[in-house]
Amino acid sequence: MKKLLKTGCSILLALMLVLAGGSAVAEDQDASKEWHELAKNAFVAKDYEASLHYFTLLADAGDMYSQYMVASQYYLGEGTEQDYGKAAQYALMSAEQGITASQSLLGYLYLNGQGVDQDDAKAAEYFQLAADGGDAQAQFMISWMYDSGIGVEQDSAKAAHYCQLAADQGNPDAQTDLGVMYEDGRGVPQSYETAAKYYRLAADQGNPDAQINLGVLYEGGKGVPQSYETAAEYYRLAAEQGHPVAQANLGVMYDDGRGVPQSYETAAEYYQLSADQGCAFGQACLAQLYEFGDGVEQSGEMSLKYYQLSADQGDPMGQWGMGKAYQFGVGVDVDYEKAAAYYKLSADQEDPDGLECLGYLYLEGLGVEQSQEKAIELYKLAAERGSEEAQQQLMMLGQ
Repeated sequence: MKKLLKTGCSILLALMLVLAGGSAVAEDQDASKEWHELAKNAFVAKDYEASLHYFTLLADAGDMYSQYMVASQYYLGEGTEQDYGKAAQYALMSAEQGITASQSLLGYLYLNGQGVDQDDAKAAEYFQLAADGGDAQAQFMISWMYDSGIGVEQDSAKAAHYCQLAADQGNPDAQTDLGVMYEDGRGVPQSYETAAKYYRLAADQGNPDAQINLGVLYEGGKGVPQSYETAAEYYRLAAEQGHPVAQANLGVMYDDGRGVPQSYETAAEYYQLSADQGCAFGQACLAQLYEFGDGVEQSGEMSLKYYQLSADQGDPMGQWGMGKAYQFGVGVDVDYEKAAAYYKLSADQEDPDGLECLGYLYLEGLGVEQSQEKAIELYKLAAERGSEEAQQQLMMLGQ
């Protein structure tokens, strides 16, 4: 997934330098000072067309901070039509003079192939320059590139190093990613406590991914005291920002009555919000409510619709739901072979329900060749992942 440019802090820094005088390079120093003042006043007043005019005069005279301002205005289409080519042109002028914000902007342009030929290695080169110059957003980006192995050789230790640098400067995206690294033990020692620390720093700045991740830790009691109430609070913060995963997670809390009053109707509302944004998990959860008529009018057709949408995205719960639909004829004709195919997709992702249901088909020889040995193997895998139904089946089979 391509990372998007966040220009606010960089523009503010460059503008502060311009407003402080920058490097007055015009032959007529009085004219240069006047352009600075006019550019400043126009930009603050959001008269971007005027600010672009005066910043361009300064940029063409060699002012490196104004070159960045011009590049950013062309990049964002402020006061002019968006023009990535001109953004790259002016960013390069400024980047060659060591302006980290311009180096970072060039990194984004090369990463996304905007105004220049797409080139991950070139993007990494510019992000590295800006990161080493102390630019927090560039540190976050080069961390992401090292973590993903995009444009550079994959290196979890370097990813963590640059992520730490950006996090220490208060970058909420870096704090979130650093939390994930500590949670997974990737490039740093595994620590739920440290993960929670960085998630909280980012969550307090309103980062929805951090709010969700912190909610998950509270829900499971990992690195923090277990609390469904606190988990629900963090899910709600992210859900109110429109985050589809948070909406689905909060829906589950209402579905189960954990940390909030039990309400299928409220669960359905959050699942619908999530599903409408294309969240596969939210779609599968909504499908289950339609399947049983919990909080919504029972509808096999609607259940099938949302299970199919979820399954098409590769969600194991959606695949399991489609398996059930074909096994029991919910919204479709009974078809054990199709049921087995969907259960297998779910089981291949180690979903306990998919494993257990596929085991049953093998035990009964429905849609697959009958095999008690295969059924027991699948039941054991499902039981290891918490399936009570699989444990009961194993007991019945003397296992």
